[in-house]
Amino acid sequence: MQHVAAFNEERYELYYQMFSDLVHGRDDDDGAAGVELTRANLLIDVRWPEVSRALADTLCALNEFATIPCYSFRPLTSDVARLVHKAATIAFGTCRHECIPSWFLQNCECLLAATLHKMLVQFATRSTLTEVEMQSAFGVLLDIAQGLRKFVGLHYLAESTGEHVLMSAVANSRYDFLAKEGVVVRHAERVFADVLAERILADSNRALDARSAFCFFARSERWQEFAKACLDYDWLKSREGGHLAQLSVVVGIATRDVSAHPNTPHDLVHLCSVLNTSPERPVRTISMPQTPMKSTHARIAKHRRRATRMLVVDAP
Repeated sequence: MQHVAAFNEERYELYYQMFSDLVHGRDDDDGAAGVELTRANLLIDVRWPEVSRALADTLCALNEFATIPCYSFRPLTSDVARLVHKAATIAFGTCRHECIPSWFLQNCECLLAATLHKMLVQFATRSTLTEVEMQSAFGVLLDIAQGLRKFVGLHYLAESTGEHVLMSAVANSRYDFLAKEGVVVRHAERVFADVLAERILADSNRALDARSAFCFFARSERWQEFAKACLDYDWLKSREGGHLAQLSVVVGIATRDVSAHPNTPHDLVHLCSVLNTSPERPVRTISMPQTPMKSTHARIAKHRRRATRMLVVDAP
């Protein structure tokens, strides 16, 4: 029977307070250096489910006490990048990507994917939240992803955007909550898809290569199925798709252009055929080590040497 760890309330409260203070810009003026050091230490190991739950609850409650909902609370990218930079330096003595253990990078990706999933579930159960409030929360999550872009598995994402980082983390997550058979499109999913599409459209990088968020969205089967489900939802609700519909049109044009010019160096149609498990990472086949077999000639030679030694010993 699989063991399920009990929810650690103390850990949850600790991280919830940290994320809440970070998002709202609350610092201890008398000991700002100590507060930042404490936050950096907490960010060294974020693999626990209480961490993503605390971050999701913090973002979902952004406008709880605000009189006017705002689309973006405050820029968090630089703060998150600085804290994780310090966390890596404390733990490993360096912040160079090639020197950081893979578990640290994977934990950052898992935090983003798990937080998004928990936010979508929570928004689906809280009918009092407006669309603008959800947009605000998703916007802050993308800012956090932007701050983590140097500390995820794919090193070249450091030169890309938060949207690319979040999409990559979700596409490579162990639990595929964007799977076609499991997608239940609700209002929260549609709002998130529209916020994501708006950010991708705002990025001027439309290159069809691995370092482009636009290309990643276009060639990822998971995200394309999710976008299609959201667009079908808009059609059923007699609503226009907004930014997501615009992005889908642009992706369709780019796909047709590449299909018409098969000699293009970055063939989007070829990229779209990558396995669904990960659009960017190669699939590795695990093989068990095998003991090399000795040849027949070697066995015959061994018997001949043994027979020769016996003859020498028995000789008078």
